[in-house]
Amino acid sequence: MIVTITLLTLWAQTGDGGLETPLPATVDPPKAPHASVDAHWGEGVSFKSGDFSLSIRGRVQARAEAIVPTPESTVARVNQLLIRRARLSLNARYTEVWTMVVQLAFSILDMEPDAPNVLRDAHLTWSGLRDLNIRVGQTKVPFGRQRVMSSGNQQMVDRSIVVGELNLDRDVGVLLRSDDLFGLGGVLSYALGVMGGDGRNRLGTNVGLLYVARAQVNPFGKFDDLVGSDLDRLEKPRLSIGVAAARNVATVRQRSTISTTFRNGSLTYDHLAADVLFKWRGFSLEAEALLRYAEQPSLMGATTTEWARAAWGYYVQAGYVPIEAFEVSARWGQLRPFTGTDPSFKHQRELGVGVGWYPKQHNLKLQSDVFWLPVGERFDIGSWQVRAQLQLAF
Repeated sequence: MIVTITLLTLWAQTGDGGLETPLPATVDPPKAPHASVDAHWGEGVSFKSGDFSLSIRGRVQARAEAIVPTPESTVARVNQLLIRRARLSLNARYTEVWTMVVQLAFSILDMEPDAPNVLRDAHLTWSGLRDLNIRVGQTKVPFGRQRVMSSGNQQMVDRSIVVGELNLDRDVGVLLRSDDLFGLGGVLSYALGVMGGDGRNRLGTNVGLLYVARAQVNPFGKFDDLVGSDLDRLEKPRLSIGVAAARNVATVRQRSTISTTFRNGSLTYDHLAADVLFKWRGFSLEAEALLRYAEQPSLMGATTTEWARAAWGYYVQAGYVPIEAFEVSARWGQLRPFTGTDPSFKHQRELGVGVGWYPKQHNLKLQSDVFWLPVGERFDIGSWQVRAQLQLAF
């Protein structure tokens, strides 16, 4: 009965007793999101489609180095040609909130001798709130400025000996951070973190953790404070001041997050840092002071004694860009062990000058420097270090 009534209704609507079959409405096929490919110096090759983008970046540093000791020095003579760094990075972004970074390193000096691992960075960042970003994974510990600054953006061929000894290297953990606290145009930034404490992707058996906090003020506003030199010869002065503190509880690494692994137990280190960076019209000044204090000087075993390495140090370096793409620079640094620390750990200093040619800023550059490196209390006993390095980054 229901079917009959329905058919009669349709017949009445056609007016001639015929049945009309309604035509389906025309529906446009869904449009694929616009995809693009781009490439720029220092930014890599980028693929973008809709809300998702992926960049592939690479960097190579080819270095020649010679170390010539004085006759009284115990430092070994060195002549070497090497690939100091060879890095490949994947940077992914979804909308403006989620980012992922994976960086791989293939140079032998980028790996720890007792645990070779190509993984340098592997972290996810959620930046849904201006004042509270969350980063999870393996990343640089937010401590001293020169260590956080990329090795590809250094003013001289490499970092100071003070940073090489007293820095906190990459670790795995959670960071709370902001690059623009309170929305003041990048004047204030901070980072708080809890890390594993034993360095890059280590399977730790100790119960300790690394706690770190860093605060920074840029009184003249935001600028790229993690790039050495003033290659842009900024018309307005730029200044950045940072302080940091960390406590590494029950670490098994002799230099807190790097170096020799203890066999006789663990110890706790306290760390302090303060740094400043100034740029204006081609002139740049960078300075940093670092301290690492051990709560006990050594670990006693049945047959061996393992020593902590506690010290403080500082460096000051400056550079000037007299003409476009060319810079001269100089650095003085000093590293002083505390009394009672590792007996083989000696007073060290560095005094050097450098030159750099930057046809594509830090992405394509040729740098060279010469350093006098005395060891011990006498300044006339030490070694000469001569380096030249070519970097290409895409």
